[in-house]
Amino acid sequence: MAAGDDRIRKYFLFKAVTSFSLWIPFWTLWAYQNVDNLFLLTVVDAAFWTTMVAFQIPAGLLGDKYGRKAMLFIGEVLACVGVLSFGLSTEFLQYLIANMIWATGICFIVSGDTPFLYDTLLELNRQNEFISIMAKSAAISSVVMAIACVIGGVLVQGTSPPRLDLTLIISSLVALIGSFTAVLLKEPKVVRTKVSEYQKHLKEGLRRVLTTRAILVLILFQIVVEIAVYVMAVFRSVYLNEVLNLDYLQIGALIGVFTIAGGIILTQGGRIEQTLGEKRSLLFMLVAIIGSFVVVFLVTSPVAIIVQFLIYGVSYLQSPIISGYMNKRIDSTHRSTIVAIATMMFTLFLTPVEILFGWLATEWGTVESLLVLAIAVTPVGFYLLALWYRIIDSERSAKREGPETLLI
Repeated sequence: MAAGDDRIRKYFLFKAVTSFSLWIPFWTLWAYQNVDNLFLLTVVDAAFWTTMVAFQIPAGLLGDKYGRKAMLFIGEVLACVGVLSFGLSTEFLQYLIANMIWATGICFIVSGDTPFLYDTLLELNRQNEFISIMAKSAAISSVVMAIACVIGGVLVQGTSPPRLDLTLIISSLVALIGSFTAVLLKEPKVVRTKVSEYQKHLKEGLRRVLTTRAILVLILFQIVVEIAVYVMAVFRSVYLNEVLNLDYLQIGALIGVFTIAGGIILTQGGRIEQTLGEKRSLLFMLVAIIGSFVVVFLVTSPVAIIVQFLIYGVSYLQSPIISGYMNKRIDSTHRSTIVAIATMMFTLFLTPVEILFGWLATEWGTVESLLVLAIAVTPVGFYLLALWYRIIDSERSAKREGPETLLI
């Protein structure tokens, strides 16, 4: 038995029991049903990301100071309250407030999640397994989420009128109970500089992001991929329901199948990354996203569902692969803070982009807005890829010239 297997299994358990999300196929449809406008739906979602901008860095600083375990528990509890509030909402302002609570919880979860796993593996001297183990964790979560999606579809289709809100209410209560599995986790013991001044620590984290080209380029590339994936996620259920004319049971079942497919791909995440390498892994993600959006535009029959498998695969693979590339270039003292800075940067870009494409979807149509997004992503993504290729070549050259640490 490898060192620390029991600790990793407890982490897997925590991720599994907090992933029972009946609401995944239906949260946008629930809000859309009441606000009746894709633009207003994206404004509601923008409240989530605006809150992330405000609280992500403070949450990251708290994670570096007080540890990862507490952040995971607090975050899960707050997120459950937010999901419950969203399920009880029926008006625009109520959705805004619910999303703000939900986002605050996610801030804490983000500041604790990958830093907890990476630092645990670092303590066990197994950090080279980060991508594979994170991929397995996400795969386990995806199986639970897939089952929940199907159950959610049965629940909504079986009620008259369809009760989309129940998927959020029930999920929040189950996840709240499951969040207490966080007490089983063991805080990783790694050497970290004591954080005595938040402002100084934040400035140092920002300096490292802005002056370390590899980290900055990875963050920006991940933002490009995540924005494309996320806008599709927001529009997906509306697209399946209104463009492809699927009912609630079909939507729940399909998203469950997509999730399982993503989980299967994730079980091979480490192998995929090793096969493709640091250059081609990112290239694959970008091409897959652009190609999928083009197919969604060109094919308006149910056949277009096929490309959703590819989008889901990218959405699952991008986090462990890109996080793995970043984490090996970050020291433990600043890990949560830099993850928080990256998340904040993502939210700063996503918020106006999502609202813009919500407006475009309202004015032009859902599939047309996705094609415009693909066109916008293409030059930016390939420019960042070119920068990343230069960085990799430079790092390899430095290794050949002499033993230097690449950990910034």
